[in-house]
Amino acid sequence: MSVYRRGTSWYIDIRLGGVRINRKAGNSRKNARDAEAELKTKFRLKQLHIADIQNDVTFGLVANEYLDHIRKTKSVRTFELDSTDYNKHLKSVFGHWLLQDIDNDMVLAFQGGQKSRGYANRTVNIHVGLIRKIMNYAKDKKYITTVDLKYPMLQESKKQHAFLTEEEFTLLKQNVSYDLAVKRVILGKNTGMRPAELAFLEWNDVHFGLKTVKVQAKKEWKPKTSEERTIPLNSTSLRILEELYKNRKGRWVFSNSERPVRSIRKAIDTAAKKAGLKKRVTPNMLRHTFATHALMLGADLVSVQEILGQRDIGTTQKYLHPIKESLRKTVAIIDDEASNYTAKYGEYLPPDSFRAGY
Repeated sequence: MSVYRRGTSWYIDIRLGGVRINRKAGNSRKNARDAEAELKTKFRLKQLHIADIQNDVTFGLVANEYLDHIRKTKSVRTFELDSTDYNKHLKSVFGHWLLQDIDNDMVLAFQGGQKSRGYANRTVNIHVGLIRKIMNYAKDKKYITTVDLKYPMLQESKKQHAFLTEEEFTLLKQNVSYDLAVKRVILGKNTGMRPAELAFLEWNDVHFGLKTVKVQAKKEWKPKTSEERTIPLNSTSLRILEELYKNRKGRWVFSNSERPVRSIRKAIDTAAKKAGLKKRVTPNMLRHTFATHALMLGADLVSVQEILGQRDIGTTQKYLHPIKESLRKTVAIIDDEASNYTAKYGEYLPPDSFRAGY
């Protein structure tokens, strides 16, 4: 029964969208029926908000509102990733639970379950991190007063960014099948722009006089960090853009139609195989190549961080690993020279004063 009386008061007990609503609704059957009808109408018209069921809030209801929030405020990619992770991994486990009933044991059990299904530590951490985001959103919106959960994170292996050597980049570029993709590959390697930033680059973002491009939100797309940034252009990038501008077909820099070309992953993958490269090459590797080469040639870390648009300098520091290898090779060269000297002249012995630690 959806309405019932207890003492002198009437109550409703219904379930809408997987949420059970059980509450006092007046002093007559009519009051209860009216309240029930109002909630059902709001639900049918998709106008039922959390405020309407403040004491009946489930994780799933907050998750849907959170996803709608990031759809409006974050990049398309961020929304797609969080939405997929929630619907595929969290919804069936946590969606029907009231916020106040979710505890640490449930989170630990979920974590263990994901590991037993073969997911990598980083992937499981991303899923647990999404639980944290949704619970913190609930707190920020005052649907709960505190979040007492602990979010255990599994240890992740330190992943180093793969990049292309100059020789590999040249081979890749020579084997890309069409000119527009070639120019996109070159600009990616020379600016460090993300693949989506290149895809949604329009001519209004390019300032030939200042020799810059601006990464900024469009109606169709938002940058990953939702922040604008300006990237200086070197002579190679400037030449590429000037050539493209002479033959422009519309609004987008790397498209000959009214729609942006979202990805050239297939073209890059095919080119890498034709070039005989032994590593898996992705569009994002061009960004890694820019950062790694810039640092190896002496660029300072903060400048590279700013050009890449990374909030955490720790992320940029991951590009330093090949530099350490380069330094080791440099020391090895000196060691080889020392070996040649010894072979030719015998062991070098410093003056006694130096051997004594003078």
